[in-house]
Amino acid sequence: MAALDHLPLAIRSAVEPFLESDAPRTAVFDADGTLWRGDVGEDLLRYLGANRLLPQAPEGAYARYEALNAESPVDSYGYAVEVMAGLREAELSRTCAAFFADRYLGRVFPFVRPLFEALRRADVTVWICSASPRWIVEAGGQALGVSPEQVIGVDAEVEAGVLTSRLRRPITAGPGKVQWLERRGVAVGLAAGNGELDLDMLQAARHRLVVAPPDGAENALVRHARASGWPILKA
Repeated sequence: MAALDHLPLAIRSAVEPFLESDAPRTAVFDADGTLWRGDVGEDLLRYLGANRLLPQAPEGAYARYEALNAESPVDSYGYAVEVMAGLREAELSRTCAAFFADRYLGRVFPFVRPLFEALRRADVTVWICSASPRWIVEAGGQALGVSPEQVIGVDAEVEAGVLTSRLRRPITAGPGKVQWLERRGVAVGLAAGNGELDLDMLQAARHRLVVAPPDGAENALVRHARASGWPILKA
């Protein structure tokens, strides 16, 4: 496919067989470390806490997040949304749009926009499935041309326009990603991720792409990909 010629070999090795196969015309991407550098959910939580924008959060919410993350990353991703209880959803969405534009637009990996454009030209629907809060991932998705309806992130129930602490489970990490994709009726033709908690999603896909950490470290997913012969992209 000519539109892929200028993209890295690892991308072509994953995408060309996908486009030539009878796999569902759906590509699902993790967000942090896969589409952009850094953890947008963590950075958003730190920003909201530092600016006293979490009306019901206890003191030291970010420190509690870090401690929980060291013990149980999946639980910490849920906590990052629980402490947003009391925020008006419309206001949070506006904050996330401005935050992403200011802090993360320049962190999007160079391959992402041309890859998304090539997939759209091939009539592939692009989804994002992330363990970061839904509202900030939606902001990132919109910056990349992905509609909010095609974004899945850690979510909470909303009442009268205000976030509650009641999470919509499961958390979108590990097997939770697969469960949410199934719940939304998404059959995954191609999946891309960068960490161990993306493995279930990649295994559920017909074709896979693994994005290695920019620092060159080999995490568990990269080692699994190498052993399985999956394409590995050095971001």
